[in-house]
Amino acid sequence: MPNRSEFLRLCEENEYSKREIDLFRKALDYSKEQFKAEKRLSGELVMRHNIEIGKILVKSKLFPEVVVAGILYGGEGKVLPTELQKEFGKEISDLVYGQSQLKVIKSKNENVEAETLRKILLVTIKDVRIIFVKLADKLDNLKTMRVLPEKEQRKIAEEVLEVYAPLANRFGLEYIRRRLEERAFKILNLRRYNEIVNFLKDSKENRQKFVKDFIGEVSKKLGGKAKIVGIKGREKHIYSIYKKLHRESLHNQRDHFAIRIIAKSVDDCYKALGILHENYEGGRLKDYIASPKPNGYQSLHTTLNIVGKYVEVQIRTQEMEEVAEEGVASHWSYKKLKSDENFEKKTAWLRSVLDLQANEKDKEFLKTVKLNVFGDKIYCYTPQGKAIDLPKGSTILDFAYQIHQEVGNRAVGGRIDGIYASLRKELKNGEVVEIMTNKNQRPRRDWVKFVVSARARSIIRKEVKRYEKIPVAKHYSIKESEKEKFDDLTYSLEFPNHKLSLAKCCSPIPKNEIVGVIKSHRKISVHVKDCKRIKEAVDRIIPVFWKETFNRPIKIIVEASDRSGILADMLNTISRGGFVVKEANAKLISNGASECSFVIVPQKLEHIVNLIKRIKKVRGVQKIWFE
Repeated sequence: MPNRSEFLRLCEENEYSKREIDLFRKALDYSKEQFKAEKRLSGELVMRHNIEIGKILVKSKLFPEVVVAGILYGGEGKVLPTELQKEFGKEISDLVYGQSQLKVIKSKNENVEAETLRKILLVTIKDVRIIFVKLADKLDNLKTMRVLPEKEQRKIAEEVLEVYAPLANRFGLEYIRRRLEERAFKILNLRRYNEIVNFLKDSKENRQKFVKDFIGEVSKKLGGKAKIVGIKGREKHIYSIYKKLHRESLHNQRDHFAIRIIAKSVDDCYKALGILHENYEGGRLKDYIASPKPNGYQSLHTTLNIVGKYVEVQIRTQEMEEVAEEGVASHWSYKKLKSDENFEKKTAWLRSVLDLQANEKDKEFLKTVKLNVFGDKIYCYTPQGKAIDLPKGSTILDFAYQIHQEVGNRAVGGRIDGIYASLRKELKNGEVVEIMTNKNQRPRRDWVKFVVSARARSIIRKEVKRYEKIPVAKHYSIKESEKEKFDDLTYSLEFPNHKLSLAKCCSPIPKNEIVGVIKSHRKISVHVKDCKRIKEAVDRIIPVFWKETFNRPIKIIVEASDRSGILADMLNTISRGGFVVKEANAKLISNGASECSFVIVPQKLEHIVNLIKRIKKVRGVQKIWFE
């Protein structure tokens, strides 16, 4: 089989286990049986392409199940899901058949902007690892593009630069990202590509000698004063050089010389920086150690003037190097790609969860967790194919107001995928929605009860007030079914049938001393004993108690400073506490804070008390409360 032995040797070099490599062998044999001598449009064997996909994924140090899905690429058109699941398990089967899901999403969004398509892919796709396989497929495809018409080649290359390379960037897949950019750039601008390659080639010997001499010089100056693990030259990326050409010519660009210093500790990083600036003329300085990028990237960056030549120097620890190079801290923020900040934050949350999968124990834990990082948004489409993003739970009326204020004001109903539905109908991801209007229609007072978007509510209130001269009361919908699925943490002996809820003013947690305040409608509000609010309700105070055992899930909410990896840290903390976690959600609540909620299944009150102690030790945690 073409490249089989080379592929397996690569797997060993990248330290995949014997069990994992045996699984790869099984996948290779299975794929060979399915595809036999089948060829692609380029004349290349399908199996050669699949092995190349596997090699790309292995070089990116991706999870074994992703590598297997790469080897089986295209299998969704050959075997039934049940058969694939029987051979390799549901997880791998879903990754293989997820490629069909990608095709459907792409076909629905042929005309949307690149940034919107990237969002849709990440919000809609069931498992982002499906995208990893697609990225490797795209990378290998770029090598055989010559068989396509030039117009088609350019269209695919543009899509790679606008959609797939940025996705690789967001997930820190640096090996894939760089090669996607270079191969696509070569197709789109061969003249410029060759110009840069030839320039680097012509100047390579001089550059290498300069960098080698400079590294030797720096090593002597740092020796004994700062503990250094190693110093190495760093190749500049062809596409990144090209992107600077609009600012300065190839010969005038200052940072074709670059070195990276790996220090023993953070203290040694700063010592090295100080020594360099004592001995050389320093230029710009960026401290990403003291102030890490939102994605967790850490390093010191400085530019030194060495006899008229500018050298870009990065100084970091070995741990920081691994984070930057192996994808835990993706470079999409570091490279300042244009994107929506809130969406970038959510992508960072998602990445921190993906990082857990590198550990087998955490990976098993994640299988039991329903992660809902993007669960607050859906995408639907106009009949013309325009993508409209909406809050989860949105109705046809929300969609109408998102199109235009007057469309919402005149809406009388709609069609979902061609089938009539009322304005109240809740929408699902991927549906095509057509709004039906009537010029005599006007906003109704009860509309505010079934819309969920802030835009729709605001417009309806304003329009009803304008028509009827009476303000619309604010409406808050509470789904009792969602409330009922959680257990109560407290109880009252005197009023056993009352509903107890923890007061938000003081947010009591086990085992605070607590009291209850009787409210109307068979409800009791539970407060910390010294809460200021209960002074106004002395005549309604009753004794309440913490439950000692539980038979249903409870919901714990944690407010924390927004930093890369905090969701992963909390998931680790909860799982190592021995809890069954049914759901985990994360959302950005301000520039500096995020809110994480976890549905857990406790057994005893002491377990919850111990969990609170563990969570409080997680760096960045600011507040804990229960719903």
